[in-house]
Amino acid sequence: MTAPPTAPPAPTSRTTSPVPPGRRWSGRLAVVVGVLALGGAAGLAGYSVLDREPVESRPVAAALPTRPVTRSDLVNSVQVTGRLGFAGSYRLVGQRSGTVTWVPRPGDVVGRGERILGVDLRPIPLLFGSVPFYRPLAPGSEGADVRQLERNLVELDHADPDDLTVDDSYTAATARAVRRWQEALGVDETGRVAPGDALVAPGSVRVGTVDPLIGQPTSPGAPVLTGTGTGHSVQVDLQLSYRGLVRVGQAVRVQLPNGRTVDGKVSTLGSTAEVESGQGPTTGTAAQAGGQPTGCQGTSCPATAPVEIAVSGPESQLGGVFEGQVTVTFPAETRRGVLSVPIEALTVGPDGAFAVVVVDQAGRRTVPVRPGMFTAGRVEVSGEGLAEGSQVEVPA
Repeated sequence: MTAPPTAPPAPTSRTTSPVPPGRRWSGRLAVVVGVLALGGAAGLAGYSVLDREPVESRPVAAALPTRPVTRSDLVNSVQVTGRLGFAGSYRLVGQRSGTVTWVPRPGDVVGRGERILGVDLRPIPLLFGSVPFYRPLAPGSEGADVRQLERNLVELDHADPDDLTVDDSYTAATARAVRRWQEALGVDETGRVAPGDALVAPGSVRVGTVDPLIGQPTSPGAPVLTGTGTGHSVQVDLQLSYRGLVRVGQAVRVQLPNGRTVDGKVSTLGSTAEVESGQGPTTGTAAQAGGQPTGCQGTSCPATAPVEIAVSGPESQLGGVFEGQVTVTFPAETRRGVLSVPIEALTVGPDGAFAVVVVDQAGRRTVPVRPGMFTAGRVEVSGEGLAEGSQVEVPA
């Protein structure tokens, strides 16, 4: 049985005209563009097309911070470790026979004219100099030890400089000054000086260890004590590759364990100290004394030169730190009056060369530069279109 024919569609009141395929795609594109435009406008307004609620804004790239190009002196430096301690090392011996009746305590500081030993109840004072009192001195004596004695008598106010001329001759004026000194000590006023009447050191002594015990007999040449000076110095084992950067009298900076920084000056620059094994020398170096690495790789160690640095300024600047590991900064090279920027400002231009991005009223532009000396945080730069005060981008 054959199905009945399908009825034709009912006529409608709308009439359409045929649309070419290309026109159909154009219409669809217009609708899509219109929707996108509407969505973009809604996004700019900050609301959703559907529910009109606020939506999260898209992040906007922030401008990079800028820093000025500066003109100044740049100093390239070398930092090495060392050990802070008291300057000088003294070992004093006596020149008198008798029984020890008084000794100082470790840590005491003995200055010029102060008692450093007692023998048979006689105080033995400390005088400054380099020649021990090894012989009797009396009017008519001549020599460097006489000059040393007279200089100390003047410094101790036992002699009037207008009355006593400091020279190599022991005169009647010298004898008068000696008697005043003996009166102050409470000993016989003979006007003469016997061997061992005083001990001699280059300066004030901080007592370390004391050899004799009270009541123990002593004799000429017997050890009295060991000690140090009262000033401070830093001992450094300097690698030979840096030796050419150091000279006696050179100013340096010393960073202490407490963070303070004090001035120092190179006082001695020693000869080469060869180190042949990773065990280090048996005498001990400054680095080993500080418990620091010696720079050895396996059994190979670099040759070093000992450097002593005198710490300038009063002891109060040390903030209570008298010994310990420190960092010494030696200035290696100085570039005066050069332009520099923070190292982070360096970038690479399209041609692969170094450049910086300059920001001014005209906008941003890339300026090729030639880098020079690098220091802590800054680099010397030169190039066309770069001037002092220009602002350059520095990534945070």
